[in-house]
Amino acid sequence: MNATFRGRLLPLLLLATSGAFAQENVNAGINIAWDPVTDAERQSRAPVVDKEAGVEALFWTVHVQDELRGSDLQRVLYHYIRLKVFDEKGKEKAATIDIEFDSKTAILAIAARTIKADGSIVEMTRDAVHQRDLVRAGGRKVVVKSFAIPGIEPGAIVEYRYKEVRDNPRVLYTRLQLQREYPVQRVTYYVKPLSRDYTEYNLGMWPFNCTPSPLKTERNGFQSFSLENVPAFREEPFMPAEPNVRPWVLLVYRKNEQRDPERYWTDVGRKSYDRLKQSLKVTDEIKQAAAEAAAGAKTEEERVSALLRYLWKHTRGFYDAGVTEPERSSVLARMPKDRMRTAAEVLKSGLGSADERNLLFAAMATSIGLEARPALLPNRQDILFDPRMADEYFLDNVDMAVKIHGNWKLYDVSANHLPPGMLSWTEEAVPALLGDPKKPAFIESPISAPEDSATRRTAQLTLSDDGGLEGDIDESLSGHAAAARRSDLDGESEARQQEIVKEEIIKTFPQADVSGIVLKCIEDPIEPVQLHYHIKVPGYATRTAKRILLQPLFFQRGSTPLFTAADRRYPIAFRYPWKESDEVVVKLPPGWVPDGVLVPRRLDFGKNGYYSLTPAAPNRTELVMKRELVFGDGGSVSFDVKAYPQLKVIFDTIYGRDGYAIALRQSEGGQ
Repeated sequence: MNATFRGRLLPLLLLATSGAFAQENVNAGINIAWDPVTDAERQSRAPVVDKEAGVEALFWTVHVQDELRGSDLQRVLYHYIRLKVFDEKGKEKAATIDIEFDSKTAILAIAARTIKADGSIVEMTRDAVHQRDLVRAGGRKVVVKSFAIPGIEPGAIVEYRYKEVRDNPRVLYTRLQLQREYPVQRVTYYVKPLSRDYTEYNLGMWPFNCTPSPLKTERNGFQSFSLENVPAFREEPFMPAEPNVRPWVLLVYRKNEQRDPERYWTDVGRKSYDRLKQSLKVTDEIKQAAAEAAAGAKTEEERVSALLRYLWKHTRGFYDAGVTEPERSSVLARMPKDRMRTAAEVLKSGLGSADERNLLFAAMATSIGLEARPALLPNRQDILFDPRMADEYFLDNVDMAVKIHGNWKLYDVSANHLPPGMLSWTEEAVPALLGDPKKPAFIESPISAPEDSATRRTAQLTLSDDGGLEGDIDESLSGHAAAARRSDLDGESEARQQEIVKEEIIKTFPQADVSGIVLKCIEDPIEPVQLHYHIKVPGYATRTAKRILLQPLFFQRGSTPLFTAADRRYPIAFRYPWKESDEVVVKLPPGWVPDGVLVPRRLDFGKNGYYSLTPAAPNRTELVMKRELVFGDGGSVSFDVKAYPQLKVIFDTIYGRDGYAIALRQSEGGQ
């Protein structure tokens, strides 16, 4: 899944380093003092970019340069932001600043201050900075450096700066963001290109979702570009990945040639095939392992599935759950510096990157008579790729294609939470470049059907006359739904897995008593994940003197509308097609019967699926409700923003029907 396979084959830009460069002043050409505040900035009374914004960035300036730390090259960005707070809403927005970062990035040297309307200055103390986890829209979990701005008030100017250090071996490429959580009047980047002593490639700029100014030469060897009047970024549920909606720039080092996409991808496809062949030497150990894995398998599909199961059992990714730092370090220390590891070396070590394990899979497949090819894929959780984007940078996943009954089918060893032959949702429905010695070509990776990612739930419950509900719950998850559950529980002890499940249930039913939790098939991707538990929920239904008001759809209790905003800025992109099937049986308290009968309801989405809510024939002792939702039938999971009103109506209707409540009354002769 990662880019190690090809990342080592990128042109090496820094073949040698001089002592002068290593000892260079890392802040050369960068003003690290606070800039003077102008009268115009002090006197501004209203935002420029967004009249409704309570706070706005007067400027956001970033200096970008490469620094050596020992033999490692680090790309360092020095950020400087100045905000103007206009009202109480802006004060609240700017009171706490969160700087998001990932495992390959460090945020250092944070400083901040507030210049009040009367000219007094309040400096932030160092102990105000701390690290915390946040959950963004759509449940995305991020890590941030967070700090509270001191002395903030309407009319004040707030400014802060920090140093961002990126540890990325792909020195040919740098992503630069141009949008923040508040409007920006002007964002400017100053970039110091690599010296000609280290590369002959030229620095270029590739903008996305924006039109910045052209690169301009500045003093001290920097080049600059800017973008003005950038609105605030607003997250929306189920929007495409951020690179498809936010303005940003990709800095690229490469030759100044015009690339013909067809020729370019033909060359890349041939080279990827050649690289695979060079590392695919089949040894006796590989033959023996493949023969052992595929013993008893009859069809081509069975043999491929057997190989994947073998690799899941006998190899692990470097950062898989359970891999210790000593284990990882021991293998990494023995990695060859001038070439990829061979398939035999990966098999012997038992640890490898996703690409290396896929390489081993291809070698084993070849040894038992199957034809294998490398396939380069983009990541749908990143920029949506089009082959006209003639740069291998955008194809950062390496899977393997195996010819099954004359057709190529894609496989990925690292998708070990999914059944064999099912790809991660991030690799579904994307162009995949199939490596070939003669005619490389793009094929479309398949998208799974709703039935492949099914959630099936049953509830056998008993309702008491005081509104309490008690009974047994069974859930079954397959495909991507199961993969998400496995990912959450991966590497945890059995006791901790049960705690995680219980914590999720308690979020919906805070007063519930949950017991008897049993989880099955967490480590077996071929079978659906199974969950069983017993639950007792006091006050689930509302009791009055003559009625009990019951929401029979137990699994939808506590749900929230999928879409709440009246309008929409970005397209809608669901991750994958899915299916939900629920059956709830509620044994009624003695002497109580339904007051009326629910009419069966079905909502059709055309070719995209349907929603149905069906009661079984009512009787005097129990209520049975069946619910089914199918979405994405035919592979449609992405929609233009123009479709938002219709989608909102669909899911608002589903939400309303899911919240259906039925009244129970005492029957004649009841107590």
